[in-house]
Amino acid sequence: MGELSSPRDRDRVGVVVPYDFALDREMWRWVPERVTLHVTRTPFVATPADAAQARLISDPAMVRRAARDVLTPGPAVVAYSCTSGSFVGGVAGEAALRDAVLAAGAPAAVTTAGSLVAACAELGVTRLAVATPYVDDLTGLLADFLAGSGVETVARHGLGLLGHIWTTSPEQVAAAVRAADHPDAQAVFVSCTNLPTYDAIAALERELGKPVLTANQVTMWAALRAAGHSAVGPGQTLVDGPSVPPVLRVVDAAAPGRTDPGPADLDPVVLATAAGPGPAPLLKVRVRLPDESGALARLTAAVAEVGGNILSLSVHGRDAGTVVDEMLVGGGVTADRLSRVIRRRLRGSGPDTVQVTPADPHELVDGPTRALDLVAAARGRDGLFDGLAALLHADEVGTGPVAAGMHVLELTAPAGPPVLAARDWAPFTVTERARGEAFLRAGAATPPLRATVLLPGGAELVAEPAAGEETAELDVLLRTCLAGEPAVDWTAADLAGLLAPVAGPALLLRTAAGDLVGVAALLGTDTGVPEPVVVLHPCLRGAGVGRWLRGRLGSGVAA
Repeated sequence: MGELSSPRDRDRVGVVVPYDFALDREMWRWVPERVTLHVTRTPFVATPADAAQARLISDPAMVRRAARDVLTPGPAVVAYSCTSGSFVGGVAGEAALRDAVLAAGAPAAVTTAGSLVAACAELGVTRLAVATPYVDDLTGLLADFLAGSGVETVARHGLGLLGHIWTTSPEQVAAAVRAADHPDAQAVFVSCTNLPTYDAIAALERELGKPVLTANQVTMWAALRAAGHSAVGPGQTLVDGPSVPPVLRVVDAAAPGRTDPGPADLDPVVLATAAGPGPAPLLKVRVRLPDESGALARLTAAVAEVGGNILSLSVHGRDAGTVVDEMLVGGGVTADRLSRVIRRRLRGSGPDTVQVTPADPHELVDGPTRALDLVAAARGRDGLFDGLAALLHADEVGTGPVAAGMHVLELTAPAGPPVLAARDWAPFTVTERARGEAFLRAGAATPPLRATVLLPGGAELVAEPAAGEETAELDVLLRTCLAGEPAVDWTAADLAGLLAPVAGPALLLRTAAGDLVGVAALLGTDTGVPEPVVVLHPCLRGAGVGRWLRGRLGSGVAA
């Protein structure tokens, strides 16, 4: 038993095939580059390819011995890859084969027939058409197995072959699929791992408008999934995900009571997508790539493969060896399918390498224009933080602590403490750091704005942001306001904090002669929510000036 003690390797898959299996190269085509197949064959038997042969090559004791032959490399799963051998004994026989593989010491086991049932469940298929190379009685046993598994066979077509099945051409396979298809079938299954099908699946799915499942495909799909991998199969629904082709929706263009055809009736057909949730109209794709020749070409090839349209592309520096490419993709492709195809094209990248999420159409505006719009809309600290969050696609922006487990970007602010941006969906890049700090500088450099206030008696007051140097004037105003009250002491630092709090500069209200008669500021609190504070000269109380000043806090001074 010493040879079975090596660590299980998720990049290794064991496969037991019949003695006459001849399509090794085809089976490998569903396998990602990093994964290795370790294949062994059952012993030779001199019998035609009928039900008797299927029973001989699926004897559980023999399958158990064969499974042991592939365990030394330490595969994560062992597949029994034979359709007839795994359905000829019915549902119980398929379960016995999996048990035999597990009893041999495999950490996980799949069979072709069991994988077919799993694939039907994955796609929601309960009505199936089947195309086989078999004689009729063996095809009938496949239908019996499917019925026992909850899948109805609505149509079947067999080629009647008793040997040399691997010599069947892809064209003959395609013809058999067309002959087997039925309007009530939700999918078509091509039985037998000795039939070549890889190159025919995508074209047949486009032609028939439904999934086409094949023996080697479902076996590799299930085995690789058990090992934590995705199979490779461009345009194959089971592997690549369903596409959402356009459909025609007829629109009744006639108005109520209208009897005569007019110009509006000449174009009654409108192109629309299929009903249901459908794909997002616009997707944001964020991919970490090695900074090397050809990396971007593989990414754009993946988008082209699924029919996507790259509407914008930007490159973010990340570190010395990698970059992050961010693009907006249209074209009706689903996020799940696009993500899978990109991962395949990038050869099994890790889960944090490829991120595909719905995008805001406003992001189609070029980066510099968007940044300028956000700066123009920012007023006060809160407005600036909201704009920064939109620019960086951050979940939180502030100066306080952030939730644990989030990606955090610390930005140097022109004044005050560092600003922290946080999000949980992706790390920040050095390019985003540069954008964020430039945004903060631009927001801080917004020129002071002034406003004029006319009092009911005709007197004119001017409001403007504080420069932070008006501590002596503020001291006089406070002592005037508190005249007759118990003495209160304050320091120059207290006054400076009132003039220049973290939330943004205070607003000063002056007479036409320049005398300071009012101050309004947003001061920090223990709750983190700034509190408005207004100080007015006694002569202005009751004139509504305090409400006016509060309305300007947090949004700047507007003319």
